[in-house]
Amino acid sequence: MNIHNVRRWHGLVGVSIVLFWFYLLISGLIINHSDMLELDKKEISYPWLISWYGIRAAEPKEGYDLGNGYLSWDGDNWVLDDKLLSDSSGKPIGAVEAGSVNYVATTSSIFLYQSDGQLLDKIEKQSLPDYPVLAIGKRGSNVMLQTLSGAYATADGQKWEKSSATGIKWSSLQDLPDEVKERSAEILAPGISLQRVFQDVHSGRIFGRYAAWLLDIVAFGLLGLGFSGFWLYWRLR
Repeated sequence: MNIHNVRRWHGLVGVSIVLFWFYLLISGLIINHSDMLELDKKEISYPWLISWYGIRAAEPKEGYDLGNGYLSWDGDNWVLDDKLLSDSSGKPIGAVEAGSVNYVATTSSIFLYQSDGQLLDKIEKQSLPDYPVLAIGKRGSNVMLQTLSGAYATADGQKWEKSSATGIKWSSLQDLPDEVKERSAEILAPGISLQRVFQDVHSGRIFGRYAAWLLDIVAFGLLGLGFSGFWLYWRLR
């Protein structure tokens, strides 16, 4: 056996083992300081990572067309086109856009959003002209509500006036385009906390069924390192 070849392979295996220990050391240090780094409060939702974990978000099939984008949702999470809406709650019964403001209605509240998805105002049932809200729509520049006591109109979401129900274009559910379905599913995909990711990285669970093979390779590497080190010591003594 050529001593130079053994030395070369001994060095390569040694460097690989050192890198592996650095991997364990760094991930372990991060986990030890997870409270300070607030890893449990930070989430990531990269599509490849979500797919690797085997997590699939439900792909919305239906939604509302506001003209400037489509509203879709999964539970209490709402998406307008490619923006996750803040402070959303409940199941929408309709949505319209008026004066660059997006109005999303549930049976008991009206949410007003900016174009960037930030909440401008929330009109709850005590401030509505009547409730439950049955439908939301538009007539000209006015936003219209349908309630048990009739239709109401507003130009700003604050002052409501009783109105006739004629000529109103009510918001209604419709099938979402395929590209909107895919984009919404990506945005609505649940996030994974950084704390869990680093714990899985440190323990090897991130590699799934390949973790056992990785540990086997490391074990054989350590075994080979021991044998080659002993052999080199015996030859060079």
